[in-house]
Amino acid sequence: MSEENKQPGANIRKVSLRNLYLDPNNFRLIHEAEQVNVPDEKIKDKDIANRTYRLVAGDKNQNIQDLIESFKSNGYLPVDQIQVREIANGGYVVVEGNRRIAALKFLSNEYNGKSIDLGKLDETLFSKVPVVLYEDPDDSHYLILMALKHISGNRKWGEWNRAKLLEKLMTDYHLSEDNICKQVAISKTELRRSIRALALSNQYRESDYGDQFDESMFPLFREVARNTTLKEWIGWDDATNMANNTENRELFFSWLSKEPVEEDSDSDYSGKDGNYREPAISKRDDITILSKIIKDPGALEKLEEYRNLHEAYRTSDLIFKERIKDAVRSLASDVDIIAQLAISSEQAPQLEETFGKLRGIVEKARSSNLQGVEQTSVFHDRIDDHFSSITITAYRRLHQLKVTKISRINLFAGINNSGKTSILEAVYLLCKQNDFNGIVDVLRRRGKIPGDHIPPKWLTDQLTETIVVEGIFDNKMSSVEIRPFIEESTTLDRARYLKSVEISTQFGTHKLEALTRIYQSRDRETQADTIKLLSKVVFSSPFFFNEPHHYTAFYHRSVQSKLLPEIFQFIQEKMVPTVKDIRLVDEFQRFLVDDDRFESSMDLTSYGEGLQRIFFTSLLFASAKDGVVLIDEFENAIHADLIETFAPFIHLLAKEFNVQVFLTSHSKECIDSFVKTIPDHESSDFTFHALVEDNATISIREFDGKEFCKLIEAGDVDLRRAQ
Repeated sequence: MSEENKQPGANIRKVSLRNLYLDPNNFRLIHEAEQVNVPDEKIKDKDIANRTYRLVAGDKNQNIQDLIESFKSNGYLPVDQIQVREIANGGYVVVEGNRRIAALKFLSNEYNGKSIDLGKLDETLFSKVPVVLYEDPDDSHYLILMALKHISGNRKWGEWNRAKLLEKLMTDYHLSEDNICKQVAISKTELRRSIRALALSNQYRESDYGDQFDESMFPLFREVARNTTLKEWIGWDDATNMANNTENRELFFSWLSKEPVEEDSDSDYSGKDGNYREPAISKRDDITILSKIIKDPGALEKLEEYRNLHEAYRTSDLIFKERIKDAVRSLASDVDIIAQLAISSEQAPQLEETFGKLRGIVEKARSSNLQGVEQTSVFHDRIDDHFSSITITAYRRLHQLKVTKISRINLFAGINNSGKTSILEAVYLLCKQNDFNGIVDVLRRRGKIPGDHIPPKWLTDQLTETIVVEGIFDNKMSSVEIRPFIEESTTLDRARYLKSVEISTQFGTHKLEALTRIYQSRDRETQADTIKLLSKVVFSSPFFFNEPHHYTAFYHRSVQSKLLPEIFQFIQEKMVPTVKDIRLVDEFQRFLVDDDRFESSMDLTSYGEGLQRIFFTSLLFASAKDGVVLIDEFENAIHADLIETFAPFIHLLAKEFNVQVFLTSHSKECIDSFVKTIPDHESSDFTFHALVEDNATISIREFDGKEFCKLIEAGDVDLRRAQ
């Protein structure tokens, strides 16, 4: 009777254990010192088969003991298929299920040699193991199968093994990042972090300490690959995947390693009889602690001298800064709680005393380090050119929309729901790159949610489709792709997990990504090597101009840049001649107006909405210096007569602060006001864009300043209804 029995169905077989060979090239074994690549024709070699069994099972079968006990207790339960592929000289090599086959081989040998009790395992299984014949269409398909099972699946290998498989897909089979992520079902963040960690570990293996490397150290390199501070310190270059600061890199490698103790200064022999100092860094958490003290020379000196990371951390000045940060965070939380409670008059004196102390602390902090609105770093502080073209590949109703005529001032018009606001939002997301807060800002404005904490479930309900926007910025290609998805990882807190959002960006040669996980009743988690913006960007929406506290940071930046006197001069000359000053009263987050008509200062909200909108819109430009200002519904709350005087002021501020402006309008009077105020010699600073809907598809008509001026002169043209 044949040892191989074909079964009904596609590629199902029953094969004797004698004809099944463990895979010596399995990525589960990649970290073993004895592991070498074996060609198919040598897989059946007895020595190789024995070595492979030992590597899979462990020296004392410790790697398969759980399966041995399970087979005896439960019998063979074909929960997962054993997949094999046929080899040319007869027999099959195991593709998936090496541990199970190793356990069965052990039990078979023990049964035939020692007549052991197999429990519930049927001994006839040894001659007819059910397998599925795997016929790979190409060499990489086998690796994809392994990756789906052991990288993104529920039976994960160690981090080193997983990273080596991903590396092989990239280097040997030349699969692109996008293809690997799609086929293996992992995020680009995970892929890039693994590849960077491998590259750094390779540099360690080539260093003086390389003989100390083993795969258990790999998680440390992965932590470095995700830590922006340490990457900068070792001079990490994403383009070459190399740490280029030789001094800091070798110092870091020494902390990961055992160091020989110098016995005496006259001897050139050290490390005798295992006399070594233990590594200063051995756990993942150590990497986080190291990143906190890396910029403190005194703490590093302590670390180098005593090789005690925690002692160095305790002596660092940075620990006091961390305590301050924690104290401020705790204070803010306590104030939120107090605000919701009924406070009696007896507690008022203590609160007033505390308030006075706190106000003094705030004033002292502001005078020493005035904080502006933009906290995330940009690629370049100064740029030569802004956007010259933008392509919205996929965002809401806009698909493959190309904006090719872009100037300093860009006005978008169209009928309601034609996508004007969507264009501003797409530009905003492109500027924000891998900053997840950009998505939150957009959804908060669109949902008209005034609070900073939007409901997580509502947030995830809005994140349903992939967003892709590209553009040429500062003469370099830029892009952002935002992909919401549900992770399958078994390590997540499933009870509270809602959704993940992956952001992949590119600006010139720089590629960045971020992965944010959103939970119910728990803070969001974001993983990113670094957050970078194309440029500073400010979005003004008419819904939020009635919330002055959103503009306090803009006000402070305008004070720093000395913009306020220009704004007051414009208001005096064009609107209210008696206004002398508008100042922020911090303790109430209010703006008070010094007006000659009144004995005391008046709240800005006492004035018309037109004055408020003009004041707040003017504040934006200092905060967006060398960047982008986005103004939705520019004419909202501003009288038509004022727009004609305000439009030139917007143009003046845009030039003064080197800002590119994108604005939308529903009003023909507003559009015409911009046209009427354009000096002939500056018409190239303006572009007019008409959004046109045809059969539910949005397209765009574009006119430069000179073209549109001629159209207006020729007839009463309405940009909103251009065809």
